[in-house]
Amino acid sequence: MSTQRNMYRVQPLWMTACAIAALTLTPLSYGYAPLNTDDAGTVGHKTNQVELYGNFAKEYGSAGDQVDPTSSTVDYEGGGAVRSVPFTYTRGITDELDAFVGATYYGSPNGSFSPVTNYSFGVKWRFYGDGETGLNFALKPQVILPATNAQQNYGVGNAALNYGVTAIASYFWEEAELHANVAYLRAPYNTSQSVGFSNDPNRTNLYAVSVAPVWRVTPQFKLALDAGINTNPVVSDQSLINYGMVAAIYSPAKTLDLGLSFQRYAANFGTVFSGSGAYTNRIQAGVTWRFD
Repeated sequence: MSTQRNMYRVQPLWMTACAIAALTLTPLSYGYAPLNTDDAGTVGHKTNQVELYGNFAKEYGSAGDQVDPTSSTVDYEGGGAVRSVPFTYTRGITDELDAFVGATYYGSPNGSFSPVTNYSFGVKWRFYGDGETGLNFALKPQVILPATNAQQNYGVGNAALNYGVTAIASYFWEEAELHANVAYLRAPYNTSQSVGFSNDPNRTNLYAVSVAPVWRVTPQFKLALDAGINTNPVVSDQSLINYGMVAAIYSPAKTLDLGLSFQRYAANFGTVFSGSGAYTNRIQAGVTWRFD
């Protein structure tokens, strides 16, 4: 973001939060890809899971009011389109406890820095429920390792240790699910370096709230909505940002999910749903694979 431009930043919960990002997410790791909102389920004892998703985000609106591309795993300050591939590997330590590691590869923006950033690790602990029926609760703490100064300059990471936690509530019916997240991210950065080529101060205590209803249309096919409110990191801009998402998940086998989502970020939900004004659209597609 250029200094003193009249824009606000929409960030993920890994830089903000993941979103709410998704606090998720590789950068606060996915968990229920392609949604931002995580579920309280775990992968199971000695089960492995790989999530690999491609993201494309682009901002729309007048030059002075555009929303920078971002997502639960993608953050960019500086305009233009963003192409990224977040990756998360999860291992079931017990039936109630997962451990995960993740990172994000950036196809754009690019510059004199490594395209891989936001290395993260953490756990998800389901402390109530069986992860498949009725009411369930889980906690998901994680740590995001510092990016380089150059990566911070381009707006794809913070050059300081970030850490956070997501509280997750889920309710599972036979044909539907409802998930809610409340997340916090402590997001310091190197204040001697710019963030996205802007020297504007950033908030370092970031919060997010989101909810996602999911419907099982057939045994192999799910449809979902996902909506949330995040802290806007830029101190000089409005304090909150909003997003809405529609998503589909197709599972040709119990071990394989194919996901597709469309997400919009904006200053308010009116713009999210109407598409009038400045906003950022993000398309995400990828695969989740589970194996022993």
